[in-house]
Amino acid sequence: MIIDKLQEFRQQVYRFLGNGRDAIFDLMDAVLTSPSVKSFA
Repeated sequence: MIIDKLQEFRQQVYRFLGNGRDAIFDLMDAVLTSPSVKSFA
């Protein structure tokens, strides 16, 4: 199912990020889910 693929992708990205991955992952979630944010900077 598509949800399973999305969860697997998120887990792989999380493992790849290394140190600080919690903060980076939270930032990515905020940018991707907020319509008013146009970039990371």
